[in-house]
Amino acid sequence: MSDNALLFGGGGSRGAVEIGLYKALRERGICIQRVFGSSIGAINGCFIAAGWTPEELGELWSRLEGKQLFPRDWSFLWKGLRAPGLYRTDRLVRFLESHLPVKRFENLKIPLVVTATNLLSAQPVYLDSGELLPALLASSALPPFFPAVQHRGLHLIDGGIVANIPIGEAIAQGARCVFALLCHCGRELAHPPHGFVEVEARAFRIAVEKQLRHDLEHYKDQAKLVILEPCFDFPPSPLRVERVQQLTEQGYEYAKAELTRLGVGAAGAQAVEPAR
Repeated sequence: MSDNALLFGGGGSRGAVEIGLYKALRERGICIQRVFGSSIGAINGCFIAAGWTPEELGELWSRLEGKQLFPRDWSFLWKGLRAPGLYRTDRLVRFLESHLPVKRFENLKIPLVVTATNLLSAQPVYLDSGELLPALLASSALPPFFPAVQHRGLHLIDGGIVANIPIGEAIAQGARCVFALLCHCGRELAHPPHGFVEVEARAFRIAVEKQLRHDLEHYKDQAKLVILEPCFDFPPSPLRVERVQQLTEQGYEYAKAELTRLGVGAAGAQAVEPAR
């Protein structure tokens, strides 16, 4: 049997859409042997690797609906540019501590690889052993919004910066078929950003987009790639969880239709460019 890898990237509150792909894959009898995740994709991937069903994961997301998970870090008012970040992560830490099904990678049912970025070397770091919580926090530490995380003697930030959808690493670890669903739409880049936060997010998106296009071309003959790119009316703020049920259902219906169109099932998949 080919080794199927599920790759989930970043997107903040948009990450609810990833539940839809997971549900569609399960319904089609596609077994996932390895999960890779960056940022919110790492958190989703952790629960999936622990054996949670799409319904259980959706319920977890619903508990966050409308809540302010990331309060402002007002220390920047007196620390200025020396402030660790614009937002605090203590609420996220408490939430994960309360809900993580296991504490260590070794206790997961499916192998999980969490992507982070080494802030000093600018290289990706793939975490697959030890404690889960610091790995998930490191993978989600997107500057300037959230502070970097010190883990294993490294200064780590969001994995999406260098490997949002790490196709190459998945193939290097034995994947023969790669499934991924992006939490953004390429058409969004046509709209001008407003304010420094949107400009920062746009710059990040451009880097992610260019890396993805490069990887699709480079690895297209080395594995079967099913990379889905839905174009929905996503919530404007990546930090506020809203429209969870809608996003999950939209992701599911989109993924189901695309997998059907591509003839993807337990027997295998066809290579495909991101759907527009």
